[in-house]
Amino acid sequence: MSNINAKFLANLAHAFNEDRLADVSEHLCYPVPFYAGDHLSVFGSSGTLVQGLALYRDTIRAAGVVRVTPRIVAQGMPAQGYSNVWVEWDHFDAHGVCLRISQVRYALFQDAGQLFPVIEMIDYQVAAFPEVYQRFAVVGA
Repeated sequence: MSNINAKFLANLAHAFNEDRLADVSEHLCYPVPFYAGDHLSVFGSSGTLVQGLALYRDTIRAAGVVRVTPRIVAQGMPAQGYSNVWVEWDHFDAHGVCLRISQVRYALFQDAGQLFPVIEMIDYQVAAFPEVYQRFAVVGA
């Protein structure tokens, strides 16, 4: 399972880094809750998620970030297709210097017939750019 999740997250990072935000949005189950601190946002469709990803991309690019890469730090045992994965996302500048790190927990579901899981929930434990999440529509706190 760890190799599948590592490849899945690497593919998402590659798509994000190449500005293929719609490709990233295809790997979530909607509506998807997004937690960041006291804020809860719910993305009801891939279109709204793409808007949020574009806001994030523009913010990190303005800060000098040119690439993000995932590192899995822990994984829960899968049960009936469900699992949790804790990831640190490193944000690198053009010189390869890691400027900031986000810590995120994902709730994943993988059907037996699927090559990769889908993301059912995103929970930012530490946000590299918290100012972005404060701009998302707050659904509850």
